[in-house]
Amino acid sequence: MMYEGTSFEKNGSRRTFIEELSSMLITTLLKSGPLVLLLTVLSVSIGQPNLVTLADETKKPESEADATNSKDESSAAKHPANRLAKESSPYLLMHAHNPVDWYAWGPEAFEKAKKEEKPIFLSVGYSSCYWCHVMERKTFSNEQVAEFLNKHFVCIKVDREERPDIDDIYMTSLIVYLQAAGSRGGGGWPLSMFLTPDGQPIAGATYLPPEDSAEGGTGFLTAAGRIQDLWTDQRESINSTATMISREVRRLSGPSVLAEQSELKREQLKLVADDIGKRYDSVHGGVDFNERKPDGPRFPNVPRLIFLLSLYEENKDPALLQIVDHTLTEMAKGGIRDHLGGGFHRYSTDRRWNVPHFEKMLYDQAQMLEVYAHAARVTKNPLYDQVIDELVGFLTREMTLPDGGFCSALDAETNAIEGEYYAWTEPQVRDSLKAEEADLFLEAYGFKQPQSFEHGRVLFLPTTIAELAAARSLDVTVVEQQLAAMRSQLLKVRSERLRPMLDDKVLTEWNALMIQGLAVSGRLPGRETDLKIAATAADFLLTKLRDSDSYVLRSWRNNTAGQRGFLDDYACLVSALRALHESTGEVRWQTAASELMNQQIAQFYDETQKTFFFTANDQEQLFARTSTPYDSVTPSGNSMTIRNLLALGQQAENKSFRSLAETTLLRFSGMLESSPSACSGLALALQDLLKLQAAESGKAVSATDGDSTSRASRDRRPYVRQLVRQDMRFCSLGDENPVVEEKSINSPAAVEEQQSFKPVLPDPAKPSPFKRNYDERPIKAKIYPYFDKLQRGGKCPVAIELTIANEWHINANPANPDFMIPTEVKITSEQKVKMTKVKYPEHELLEVEGQDEPSHVYGGKVIIYALLETDAAEMAEKADVEVEIKFQACNSKTCEPPDSIKLKGKLTLADPGDEIKHINETKFPKEDEKKGPKEDEKGDEEKQE
Repeated sequence: MMYEGTSFEKNGSRRTFIEELSSMLITTLLKSGPLVLLLTVLSVSIGQPNLVTLADETKKPESEADATNSKDESSAAKHPANRLAKESSPYLLMHAHNPVDWYAWGPEAFEKAKKEEKPIFLSVGYSSCYWCHVMERKTFSNEQVAEFLNKHFVCIKVDREERPDIDDIYMTSLIVYLQAAGSRGGGGWPLSMFLTPDGQPIAGATYLPPEDSAEGGTGFLTAAGRIQDLWTDQRESINSTATMISREVRRLSGPSVLAEQSELKREQLKLVADDIGKRYDSVHGGVDFNERKPDGPRFPNVPRLIFLLSLYEENKDPALLQIVDHTLTEMAKGGIRDHLGGGFHRYSTDRRWNVPHFEKMLYDQAQMLEVYAHAARVTKNPLYDQVIDELVGFLTREMTLPDGGFCSALDAETNAIEGEYYAWTEPQVRDSLKAEEADLFLEAYGFKQPQSFEHGRVLFLPTTIAELAAARSLDVTVVEQQLAAMRSQLLKVRSERLRPMLDDKVLTEWNALMIQGLAVSGRLPGRETDLKIAATAADFLLTKLRDSDSYVLRSWRNNTAGQRGFLDDYACLVSALRALHESTGEVRWQTAASELMNQQIAQFYDETQKTFFFTANDQEQLFARTSTPYDSVTPSGNSMTIRNLLALGQQAENKSFRSLAETTLLRFSGMLESSPSACSGLALALQDLLKLQAAESGKAVSATDGDSTSRASRDRRPYVRQLVRQDMRFCSLGDENPVVEEKSINSPAAVEEQQSFKPVLPDPAKPSPFKRNYDERPIKAKIYPYFDKLQRGGKCPVAIELTIANEWHINANPANPDFMIPTEVKITSEQKVKMTKVKYPEHELLEVEGQDEPSHVYGGKVIIYALLETDAAEMAEKADVEVEIKFQACNSKTCEPPDSIKLKGKLTLADPGDEIKHINETKFPKEDEKKGPKEDEKGDEEKQE
């Protein structure tokens, strides 16, 4: 489970929930006098000026680096080893000669903090993190910083790759804190958190230099000094703040914050694909494109590409293959790929994939290998074969241990300069190649193209080799052979440079991802050796990374075992063993996978929550416990687990796995509709389930098929073609001759109003300090159905009336400016009832000082119209319907945090021909307003057809 700073997706990742929901802290905290000072001081000193997200890493030069480094490194060299010298993690060992009195995470540090009543300073990073190196050199090697920390804090250092559970909850804590403090910053590494002695988060930041900058940025000493002053003078306020932040982190980390479950259906696959398509960069490829930040960092997002490929193989939609093929080609041409040594850097700092962030992570190599192998099989593109061959060559040459395990990462820097190992100047190239070769190479690898990297040129292909050969009237095969020889020569020259640091610890999760990638590439013609490499690594994990009770371990280095594994370790290892079995036919891999699957269920599954948690039931209990369906840079553990259960459940001895898989998938099903692009792994699991169901029923499937109701039953429905207009002019029932009893507006049936829908109030046993009571909110809502019953197979208009308090307004839909949060409505129902054709009212214009264009808002009383559509196959007598209205309320002085109102009611279902009554007619347009131009009616009829 990893969150890559700028790779947090705005639509659908856990960060979406964190940013939107945790902002409710602001209202509560600002009501408490002593807390205002705490948050104001810390947010100014830490949260805003010094926040370094990963997007900023390559843009922030290390000013006066040489002078600072010589001073700090000489100080570090003469300082005796601290406790971290006993650790095995390369990242912790980097800090073993800091003057800071570091502790590794464990009881000793917390007991000291409690005994001495000191706050904790927690620093989390990883060995290939460039800015982690900078902070180690500049801040933690600074004697003055160390003296202050050692006197007033207990200092803990954590390798996030060994302890992703710690990293996750404190990264969430940082984002919650920043939201509460009003900062627009995000997360990143190094992660710097100040905690209470029992580990609750007080405040935090990312990179902090030792001293205040000339530009006004706050340094570490100033920030830590303010924390210490507050701890001494306002400890009660700090503890109250920490308690509320912890409570919010617990809420956001657990599965209870997720959307309610929905029916599993094939349309959800298309929904996920469409949402990914919205993030497709049609110019430069990629499926993480943000129109608001078009030049921002680009991550491969392999889980999305694998889903699109899988869906393409099922439905043969060329648009899906186009997205994947374009993206993989652009990445293969770009500087994100190491054109000399093979493999990929972690991400690109620019839209064109040309200037990367230079560390090489095993999990990236693993997933890239899998998706390129999958695409090579589908497209037969020779470029992909080259990418695969060079990647596996890099893996075996530079990241494989003698016993077969894979190392975790290669660093981004040498000589304190990021990318120095990989960059070239034109003179360096000419000195390394023959004169007649150099011109061709320089043209081929982009030296004639503009590029912004301060330490030289990053190699990339501005055009394909075929296009280059054609432009020079040369044979493409000859050009490819010549360039291959030049690359080999330059790789030999490069290998003589000072190499980046290798993090040689073995992580189960990442090794398993690589085993799976090799198992997939090993199915390609001529790549049988990949299967042997994968098998050796799998044996390494199954022997070296198991404890005496046969539990999976997270990490291993130099014969030193780490702690017990997490959910993602088990899920990835089981998936890898399944892939090996599929590729080799060896039963032992499937047997091992089933054994580990049973072990995982016993440790991680929660029967009450119907989910798998990231930590085992008997592992160290932190202040929050995480369960999420969201993919990050790797697939989510829950989605991989569901796929494993479905596959292994086909064995006679594992029949119980199938129901567990379906229960877990259903638990997270709402995310496929509320956050589709963040759930590619879940979509793959749903696709697996639908294929199994189709195979069992003997039917072929297509992702373009309709809903879960059979096509034959839909064709027999007695539809009429006078369906509701989208603008709510008129609605008829699904039956051709509905029996409708007309009522005057004064009759009892006409004023049934709100009787069935009541506000959903919070559980009094679980109060939240971040939500207003319903009666206190400036927005009230009522629900008015047009008919007194919902007809099976029919449609019923519904009016959602919002009453907005005087001097308040809410944002219109669509919102303007587009960064505002629009008002939205949705329904959920355990029955087959859905909301369609939502019609939002016309907006009002509101001039806002300092804003170029007026805001589009709603005020007073407005009505949102929609349709409730009931499936003909729904057999329940009543439908439980919950309507949720999301909004942000503002007045002339303030904007409240984003909020929502839920109303729940029961609606009776009726069969075609049953008596149906009109009610609430005054809430709907009159008959003369229902009629529109004939052209419109015809067009809408054709659309309904």
